[in-house]
Amino acid sequence: MTVETTVPEDRKSQLLALREIWPHVHALIDEERALGCDADENRDDFGASQQGGRGESYVAAQQARPEARIAGIRGLMNLVVGSTAVDRPVVLDLLGGDGLLHRVCLGLDMPDTTIVTCDASAFMVARAWAAGIPAVLQRAQRQVFHSGSVDGVLLAYGSHHVPEPERQAVADEAWRVLRPGGRFVIHDFAEGSPMAVWFQEVVDKESDTGHRYAHFTADWMRECLARSGFRSVTTNLMFDPIMVTGTSEHEAQAALGQYLLQMYGLHKLVRAHGEQGAARAAFELAREIFRWEPSTSFDDMGDHVSDCVVERMGPSKWQCILPRFALVAVGEKQ
Repeated sequence: MTVETTVPEDRKSQLLALREIWPHVHALIDEERALGCDADENRDDFGASQQGGRGESYVAAQQARPEARIAGIRGLMNLVVGSTAVDRPVVLDLLGGDGLLHRVCLGLDMPDTTIVTCDASAFMVARAWAAGIPAVLQRAQRQVFHSGSVDGVLLAYGSHHVPEPERQAVADEAWRVLRPGGRFVIHDFAEGSPMAVWFQEVVDKESDTGHRYAHFTADWMRECLARSGFRSVTTNLMFDPIMVTGTSEHEAQAALGQYLLQMYGLHKLVRAHGEQGAARAAFELAREIFRWEPSTSFDDMGDHVSDCVVERMGPSKWQCILPRFALVAVGEKQ
């Protein structure tokens, strides 16, 4: 369900809006804890451009092509709630941004699952509310939900932005807010992977915000979840491509380049080459970096494409696939 409403600008007004529009979500929140949380004054890469962030660019990419990451989102949701027997499960999307996962899941035959968008960026939370999506301003390291109140917790698409000394606290908080039987899923592009190289060699150099963050490893994910109390912890690679379409092979390639420009805020590339030239440059950089070799840690990547390809889907439809394999850990609270 998507509800049009006035955008609540602070945490108190957000709680009032939740109580009115999404009462079953409001019931899960510890208001005293929520109102006692200090404002997050850390750097916000996903804030508004006038504050030095790349929020508008990121949101533009999601709105233009919300289906681009649907394969990975479907896989993550199957891991979080695939086996739950709970009616109307509630899942916290800890790095939910402007609510992309919530919007995508509306089309994934999950009408009874409530995705609550959570984020530490006030800009992103406001954009989620503007789209009628239930959203909560909070840090993943200090959640505002009652203990044992939710059915699933997801930390994905930006997990590496959590400072290393605070990552254990995120897992501890996930364990606290989950009901018995609930699952916590961590998703990141592993250290040394093509995606990590993309961040280091392209995003850090060509965006105004830079991008110097340490990515996760499988060992760290397993140890972190175990320390928090999770059992049956598993780690695997998950195919998580970016897929865009165009009316020709060239347009599909250009569409991918444009998506990457907006998604990662590659404004320096645009200033150097212009919009069209930058889109082509982004595509060529991605085609060079995203080449997968057999993993030494994971034996089977399946039969997915291992480099950037453009496939003909019909008389005037082409699809460009950028192969990404994400590292995913799953832990269950018993």
